[in-house]
Amino acid sequence: MKQEVSTDRTIRINGADTPISAEKGADFGTFLDGLNRDITKNQQVITTISVNGKALSEKDEAAIRALPIEDVGNVEIFTSSPVDLAYETLDTLGQYIERLMASIDRAAMHYRNKNYIAGDSYFVKSIDGLDLFVQTIGGVKMALRIGLNTKVGLAEATLVSAMNDLLEAKRQNNYIFMAELLQKDLIDNMIEWRDIVFPIFRSWRTS
Repeated sequence: MKQEVSTDRTIRINGADTPISAEKGADFGTFLDGLNRDITKNQQVITTISVNGKALSEKDEAAIRALPIEDVGNVEIFTSSPVDLAYETLDTLGQYIERLMASIDRAAMHYRNKNYIAGDSYFVKSIDGLDLFVQTIGGVKMALRIGLNTKVGLAEATLVSAMNDLLEAKRQNNYIFMAELLQKDLIDNMIEWRDIVFPIFRSWRTS
């Protein structure tokens, strides 16, 4: 049986030209899956894939996975460790908290002014933002292997309690209490994360 001819080409990985060899007709998705397996052994993950200078979205990547690798344009890939990603995420979360606090404050202001429709709009935006915040924090803690820490645990417990109280007050349409929880408890908690917890995360050393 005649073997397929190998296709040799170069892909840039983390800024370095890296020669690869693949069976002729092998698809781009198979190459990426193999690369993922290889870099996982070194505790790395793919963070960015660019083709012809354009960073691919998940949708873009899905659209070209079936293409033969020789038909894909100039490919550049960047990898990073989960720990590095966690520290980068912390920098992003600092800015995210500022925007989140602005939405929380606007929700409270509208509720105090009895502008309930606008208040509800910012309230939903704030709750969605807090849900994403909690999920992201969970990922950061896992990557950094954050163990038991009193200050972190207290901030988490305070946030969960405030969110539960808010949802209960919303069910009762108690807008005065909602405004108080938003402007006092939640914003104070966000400041606690920003000024106390994040520095703990940044100084944490993984083993």
